[in-house]
Amino acid sequence: MFELVGMFSFIILLLIVIAFFFFSSVKFIEPTTTQMQLFGIHLTLFGGLLLLKNLLWTGFLIMILGLFIGVYASFKDNDSVNQVEENTNQISG
Repeated sequence: MFELVGMFSFIILLLIVIAFFFFSSVKFIEPTTTQMQLFGIHLTLFGGLLLLKNLLWTGFLIMILGLFIGVYASFKDNDSVNQVEENTNQISG
């Protein structure tokens, strides 16, 4: 029973992550690098909590998903930050 609940929670979290990346790619939301890293940390900690509750595969998959998001955020393109800095330099200069 717990494995079934674990797999449902993994599927729901996977759909949330897919929606997050979809909305981010179509520029509906523009999360900062820190926000994406925090999202990855929260998923990693939630997966670790599931590991402690003996949901081994589900916890492991959720932890890997969180680590992937955190690493992806570290290498995310920061053009929006650079554009803001350029705009403030042009306004002040």
